[in-house]
Amino acid sequence: MYAGWEIGGRFTMLDRIGAGGTSRVWRAHDRLAGRYCAAKLVRQRDTTAVLRVVRERAIRLAHPHVLTPYAWYPADDDVLLAMDLMRGGSLETLLGDYGRLPPEYAAEVLDQMLTALSHIHAAGVVHRDVKPANVLLEPSPVGAPHTRLGDFGIALGADGMRLTTTGFVVGTPGYMAPEVLDWARPSPAQDLYAAGMVTWRMLTGADLPEPRQRLGPRPPWVPPLLWEVVEHLCAPAPEDRPATAEAARHALTACRAPLTFPARTLDGEPLQIFDHLGPPPAVR
Repeated sequence: MYAGWEIGGRFTMLDRIGAGGTSRVWRAHDRLAGRYCAAKLVRQRDTTAVLRVVRERAIRLAHPHVLTPYAWYPADDDVLLAMDLMRGGSLETLLGDYGRLPPEYAAEVLDQMLTALSHIHAAGVVHRDVKPANVLLEPSPVGAPHTRLGDFGIALGADGMRLTTTGFVVGTPGYMAPEVLDWARPSPAQDLYAAGMVTWRMLTGADLPEPRQRLGPRPPWVPPLLWEVVEHLCAPAPEDRPATAEAARHALTACRAPLTFPARTLDGEPLQIFDHLGPPPAVR
């Protein structure tokens, strides 16, 4: 595919902004909506079944902290999923820029992740791939972060349908709960474990976690009560984790310190979320 290619007489592909194992993401112009969007092209054999799942799930999961398609279209062997364009990169990018984040900032991001998880779990969906690369950001030079949990390609709903092949463990090593590696049935507790491991990375600046990662001792710059929340989320046994994402939010609220702006790293550097895309190419 090349810049300027049109799909369905509606979407003009402008520039490629990402790629995954079975998908490519383009910045596109949605002629019907009169806006720029992220157009994710997912390779699928049975596009009709995928479109049915996407339509139903997008309606159920719409939320300010969840990124789901607002439009969809079959495109040869692909399904085009049109989503809001998140210009601030991902949490993975932010960690690459700054390493560890201030505890108050990390707590705010965790709260937004838990808000998203509370919503999707209530809709009967388990995400199963919560990780920094799937926590997308709006640009924010000085203010609070605004995150949206995206990439529901392997999400499993109450109907048992998902967009990936069955018969093998799916997810990202290091963020998968121990019971996933033991072939346990997907459950919301596994998403909570992943959110805890994401927060562990935010607080420590550590590299990618290992499978069954041990948290280690509390870093001296992390408040004890916040660390307890992370330990609770990352408990090896699912029954020892918070019962729900909302219960984890309640525990987090009790230990959060106010977030002041501009937020600064532990080294005193202003923490900013930049626009990673720049101005779009001209639409012909």
